[in-house]
Amino acid sequence: MTEDNMKLWNSVCVTDPSHTKKVNQRGGFTAIDAHYQIQEMTRAFGPIGIGWGYDFTYEFFSGMIFAKVVVWHSGDRSQTVTQMGCKSLGKADRPDEDAAKKAVTDGLTKCVSYIGFNADVFLGRFDDNKYVQQASSQKAIEAETQWDSWRDLNVMNAKGCETMDDLKSLRKSIMALTGVPALHMQMVDQALKSRRLEIEPKQKAA
Repeated sequence: MTEDNMKLWNSVCVTDPSHTKKVNQRGGFTAIDAHYQIQEMTRAFGPIGIGWGYDFTYEFFSGMIFAKVVVWHSGDRSQTVTQMGCKSLGKADRPDEDAAKKAVTDGLTKCVSYIGFNADVFLGRFDDNKYVQQASSQKAIEAETQWDSWRDLNVMNAKGCETMDDLKSLRKSIMALTGVPALHMQMVDQALKSRRLEIEPKQKAA
């Protein structure tokens, strides 16, 4: 039962160090890219608004803005986590125009950390350089495995195309994707070309 309870946590707790930065304030801490967290929530639960989402309200007190953030997840709006985020409004002559957004981001980060996302950062493991190196290696292996799956899927999709229009549509969607490792793209492109050589003569003869 304990393993089931920790299944989600263990699958999302490791942070990709490339999406963090050291902040030399308040004694120093590791900040996590907020959009990376949104990406990881989407990876786990699906598109925002469908698999997960959040609401917030604001309160103001003593030059601070507080955001009460409520995150729902697992495709169920009754499954919620609530946390407060806060940010200084700045000074009268230098107000922080992004204070409201920063307060929401702060609350969102705290909420998703309670689910397990980026737990290694909050547990202080990023203070250990050896751990950070291990996390980098783990994320690199995961990324390579994901690209391998992407390659195999699209090679199979190419072989399954029945018409030139099917091939053109598949090629367009593939070429629109950025960040694909060159070798993987070459292998998929070769599969597309091979299938074209099979389909084109048949369509011309028809």
